[in-house]
Amino acid sequence: MAEQKNFPRVLVISNSCISQSDSNGRTLRNFLVGWDRDCLAQFYTNPGQQDFTVCHNYYNITDAQALNALIKGRKYDGRVSEPYVAPKTSGGSTKKTGRNALTMSIRNFVWNTKRWRGAQFAAWVDEFSPELILLQAGDCSFMLKLALELSKTYNAPLVVYNSECYYFKKFDYFKAKGLAHLYYPLFRFGFCRQFKKLMKHASQTVYNCEMLQREYDKAFGAPSVTVYTASEVTPVEASAENATFVTSYLGNLGVGRHEGLVQIAKALQRISPELYLDVYGKIPNEEVRAAFDGCEGIRYRGFVSYEDVVRIIGESDLLVHTENFSGFYRKDLQYAFSTKIADSLASGTPFLLYAPEEMACTEYLKKTEAAHLATNEEELFATLAAIVGDRTLCRSHVSRALEVARTNHSAERNKEAFQRVLMNLSKEKTHV
Repeated sequence: MAEQKNFPRVLVISNSCISQSDSNGRTLRNFLVGWDRDCLAQFYTNPGQQDFTVCHNYYNITDAQALNALIKGRKYDGRVSEPYVAPKTSGGSTKKTGRNALTMSIRNFVWNTKRWRGAQFAAWVDEFSPELILLQAGDCSFMLKLALELSKTYNAPLVVYNSECYYFKKFDYFKAKGLAHLYYPLFRFGFCRQFKKLMKHASQTVYNCEMLQREYDKAFGAPSVTVYTASEVTPVEASAENATFVTSYLGNLGVGRHEGLVQIAKALQRISPELYLDVYGKIPNEEVRAAFDGCEGIRYRGFVSYEDVVRIIGESDLLVHTENFSGFYRKDLQYAFSTKIADSLASGTPFLLYAPEEMACTEYLKKTEAAHLATNEEELFATLAAIVGDRTLCRSHVSRALEVARTNHSAERNKEAFQRVLMNLSKEKTHV
């Protein structure tokens, strides 16, 4: 007979709702799927497609509503009764206000006035009566403050899920100019002060990679655990061997990754003019488009569906991932752990990472020996030349990659590990 679980009531606080369509929302969903729906509630700020199969108790207040509450005194009942439907847009611009230290500080001020918190919000939280608070941490100090306040009010242990290193970013990661850039030290001071209060009170912190966990443990020494990014990708059966070696990149083309992709493509062309890098994804700006247009070794294939992604993985001889080597991105993304790492390891297709040696993803793949690695252009050319010329060598890491994926990136295992953290805290509180 299956063990009967007594699920504690968990109030989730985050910018993104529990969802399958947003990366942060999908992370929460994968951790919480299978939890008793009556024991889950979520407060969030960004409109999104909620997953009602995991949670059916949502409360959403947007930035615009919080601002209206301050300026016009209007109160909103944020209880969500039906799935979100994205508004239809005309041909006009829908550009959002840029994120920088000044706009983020104004946002924090608006929310911290609490003018958005009417009787409806208090009634909603009281009715749910949370036994645990789960915060998905970001760089909004008002969210940290709200989670801390609710944890104290309801005497509910606080769990912080953190996949970001904002606390350590002494540089202006918004890359702003003028007054917004000059304001960054004040923004960071306010964020760090609130983050310290949060961590001092937190009962447990969960990180998405060991490097991030180590850095925060050095700074705070709070109880912590690493639960890696999970993947639902299953090994793809390889197609018949291609006459010409096929190298593919599928994923985000932002955060400077186009520069590494151009270098990979040039290395392939240097090996043979018949070798190309097939790139799939959405081009974010004209800089990236121009870089791809000017690189003979890149064949840009556009954005493709998930079904096509699976097919392309199976038809590829090598998958690649890269991070930018410039000084800014080496600092900004040092602790980043792309979801593509887990997906690539789980796919069964040979995988190459081209990234600076000090990055979390590089450290991880070097430690696990689950992929081919290159940390500079000379190493990139030598590694590509070797694996293109020897299909057996190319596949030499695959069995190890699949083993690592099963151990560290299983959706089921990682869900159980995350939920075990919540259950154990609930038991500890019960026995106090």
